Amino acid sequence: MTRIKFPVLPAAFATLMLSASAVPVHAASWLRLGAVTSRPYGHVDYCTRYAADCGPRKPRGALPAANLSVLSQVNLAVNRAIAPVSDQDQYGRAEVWSADAVAGDCEDYALAKRVRLMRMGYHPEDLLLAMTYTGSEYHTVLVVRSRAGDFVLDNMRDDVVPVAASRLDFIKVQSPEHGANWLAVTGTTHTAPRHAAS
Repeated sequence: MTRIKFPVLPAAFATLMLSASAVPVHAASWLRLGAVTSRPYGHVDYCTRYAADCGPRKPRGALPAANLSVLSQVNLAVNRAIAPVSDQDQYGRAEVWSADAVAGDCEDYALAKRVRLMRMGYHPEDLLLAMTYTGSEYHTVLVVRSRAGDFVLDNMRDDVVPVAASRLDFIKVQSPEHGANWLAVTGTTHTAPRHAAS
């Protein structure tokens, strides 16, 4: 085996390289939202049980900063806390969405992350449930809106990534203005949403 020798780097430069590699490099991008579209059946049922979570939301003046360390901690903690099981196996029904599940499927993970982040001060209009397509199945994730773009918290991966790097096809997303409505996703944009301006 040939041993490769690397030059010794000054400590400051090495630290800079390590810290730079930990920061995701991307242009800020947000989901581009279109017209009101159909609601997932599981969310309709969820709203009958949690009506207070499914009403109009007050728009705010500015999106929050992207606190990726907090988002990563929440994503990882919930991914570890909930045991994966289908609704059919657990309830004998195709779709049951719960925000306090100890076992569940993708919607339950997304709702649990949303609840944790709201308890930490995040606003509901910045925490959007999103229906995506992985290439083989439909899959729900949580999208967190920030000044640095939209980020994906997914139970299928422990890292938090920008929407443009998620490799998911976004179909529809919960409306930032009304918790019961869903909007079609028409692509991504580098223009911040209206309420992102200070």
